[in-house]
Amino acid sequence: MKHAATRQVTRAAHALRAYEQVAFSGEPSLLQHDRIHTEALLAALICDLEHYANHHGIAFSNAVSAGRAIHAEENADQPTYTLGDQVRLTRQSGRCGTIIDWKNLAPDDQTHFLIDVPGVPFVYAEAATHLAPAPPFPPTATNLGTVTHANQAAQTYTSIAARLPSTAEPTRRALQHDAHKLLDALSSWSGITITQLRDGLAPPPQRKSTTQT
Repeated sequence: MKHAATRQVTRAAHALRAYEQVAFSGEPSLLQHDRIHTEALLAALICDLEHYANHHGIAFSNAVSAGRAIHAEENADQPTYTLGDQVRLTRQSGRCGTIIDWKNLAPDDQTHFLIDVPGVPFVYAEAATHLAPAPPFPPTATNLGTVTHANQAAQTYTSIAARLPSTAEPTRRALQHDAHKLLDALSSWSGITITQLRDGLAPPPQRKSTTQT
């Protein structure tokens, strides 16, 4: 699902919520629960705005046409991202990562995308204006199949690293070769050093089993 990262949507939601509170004073809001209610409320607001324009001698059709033109212009200029998109963080030395979520941050309620960068122990939160499309992740052939996405490469590397201690030769050597190839691909794509990737993607330590007597 595509998600438009715009403050305009937030402002419109505030306006529609305020209109609902006046139109249905004392009633619980249905904006987030009933699509038919929301569409009817939006239509009623547009109708009242036209009454307002006519009352004050304003050309409502001209205002609507201008609004649509501005909307089309903004949509043409504004990047749109969704879950799983691979992006470059322009304020973070051009590091590349994958969008895993988004949220609105105070004080301006602007949408920020949450970016997972391989090997980094925290998640970046960046507005769309500070993102750009990342180059495609280099397809990397391994014994487990060809990896074509950064998140897939990170997960595959962690899985291989967890298997290595208990794997005998010659399979162990083949897995080590795959692990090195994945680290090289992740480093060249993300901008994170191999050492940091190795540390950040290391599998969690296994708990020692205990037996009761």
